[in-house]
Amino acid sequence: MTKKLIYSVVTNRYDDVKPVANYPDFDFWLFTDQDDLEVDGWEIKTIPRSEDPIKQQRLIKINSFKFTASYGLTIYIDGNMEIIQDPQLFLDKYFRGGFLTCIHPKRKSLKEEATEIIRKKKDLNYKVTKTLAYAKDLGYPDNLGLFESMVIVRDKSKEVEAIEEKWAEILSKNSHRDQLSLPLASFLSGVKIQGMPRDELFKFIKRNRGHNVSLKFLQGRQTSRQKEGMFRALIEWMKEREIWFSKGAK
Repeated sequence: MTKKLIYSVVTNRYDDVKPVANYPDFDFWLFTDQDDLEVDGWEIKTIPRSEDPIKQQRLIKINSFKFTASYGLTIYIDGNMEIIQDPQLFLDKYFRGGFLTCIHPKRKSLKEEATEIIRKKKDLNYKVTKTLAYAKDLGYPDNLGLFESMVIVRDKSKEVEAIEEKWAEILSKNSHRDQLSLPLASFLSGVKIQGMPRDELFKFIKRNRGHNVSLKFLQGRQTSRQKEGMFRALIEWMKEREIWFSKGAK
């Protein structure tokens, strides 16, 4: 049987990757910019340090064709995910080819996701609004669903290659929050994303809470009242420019 690859990408010491058991049908690669990192079960793939380690991480995550070319099937997992069952059982039950990831359990639209990103300061406000403006210019209806891409299963079909190329292109020019760019990549490429419920995913791969580095993007020090005022002003700015997809949103 041809081996499959499970890989992860951790830059800037963002996560502590857990050791992995030996599963004979799978190889395990960990892309990292830490020269001294060793984790049981993982083959370390050292990458150069980047001035933008977040987008560096995302682009390796997205581009399975470029970085895992020798494998016909890959499972990407975030650095805080831990395999708790034989991954072949997971594939046998859920994967039918193409692109499989997790359906977002709480939000269904870019509008909702953008609001949460801004509230939690997961990216700079202007980058989020720029992404929404780009989506509006495309005519994206914002009622096509939302995904959590903490685990992605992919083959090496032309369809997967097409959506990866669009996803990388969009993310490179916009917000690094890949939840915003993945639905747009699907829309532009015409490639359908296969979705599965989070609770089913967590029977095979669990998520460990907490990261080593905070990704809260603050523009100087503000009081709570100032921060709330900035947030409300941004919401009004987006509404005035119809960046909320009011006609097509759920």
